[in-house]
Amino acid sequence: MVRVTARAASALEELLSENAAPAEAGVRLTPGAAGDVGMMIEVPHDGDEVISRDDAPLLIVDRAVAPDLADMVVDYHDGADNHQSTGGFVLRPESSSE
Repeated sequence: MVRVTARAASALEELLSENAAPAEAGVRLTPGAAGDVGMMIEVPHDGDEVISRDDAPLLIVDRAVAPDLADMVVDYHDGADNHQSTGGFVLRPESSSE
């Protein structure tokens, strides 16, 4: 199962709020056309992995990518965290340091 750090959870909540997402929607990780992972705001589908906060979907992992992301962590870095990048969501292995 994908794990979400506290920083990422806060950023996901902010993203949902800024986009006026309905209460039953979360940020969904979906398979991309080039074999990558995309993000969109959507409601969960049957078979998806759903990570909730306060009984509302926060992160939804599409069943097509869930096996590949089983031991991954969703984290978030803002521009102040790393001067080499602008920041954003990061998908990394569970064993990496936080």
